[in-house]
Amino acid sequence: MTIKRFKNTKATARAIEVMVAIVIVVGSVAFAALQSQQDTLSGNTIETATADLRLSTDDITYSNSHTGFDFNNLVPGGQPVPTAGYSVYLRNMGGTPLALKLALSSIPTNPNHVDLNKVTLLLTKVGGGTSIQSFSLQSLMTAAPSGGVAFTSGNLDNNNAAQYKLQIAMDSDAITGSVAALGNIDFVFSGTAQSS
Repeated sequence: MTIKRFKNTKATARAIEVMVAIVIVVGSVAFAALQSQQDTLSGNTIETATADLRLSTDDITYSNSHTGFDFNNLVPGGQPVPTAGYSVYLRNMGGTPLALKLALSSIPTNPNHVDLNKVTLLLTKVGGGTSIQSFSLQSLMTAAPSGGVAFTSGNLDNNNAAQYKLQIAMDSDAITGSVAALGNIDFVFSGTAQSS
């Protein structure tokens, strides 16, 4: 009878081992079933905001280039011309606010040797509190390689337009003769993207 008991104990031990193995396997399967699967967010793209500044002289037709103005009948030391100013509208058609700058991209024809430090462009922002900023033609030429001289009137928000008036003034000692003319003057307005 001892032998039979030993066999039963062996069979019982074997049965317990099988049961423990089944519990481990079932527990592992249950644990694996509780783990999250991998989820994928695919096909992403990254794009920068668009900086798109356009200008107009009539607040209707906006483009990257327009024919300029004739600032005539200027009296050195006198009032800026024209009296009412010429209108320029800048529109931000991009997706981010723009910090505005102004430069002179060309060297003016200057047969009478006018001192370009003494010829001033007056830029007046219209509406929302009038602010006037003056730029000598020389400073606009000097600043051209770095993008120009910054406007002090603030950023131009995206999908907005602003109106400016342009006038020219000349110091009385800017010329030595009785008459002077400057030509080939290209004013360049630019905008640099700013964070919102």
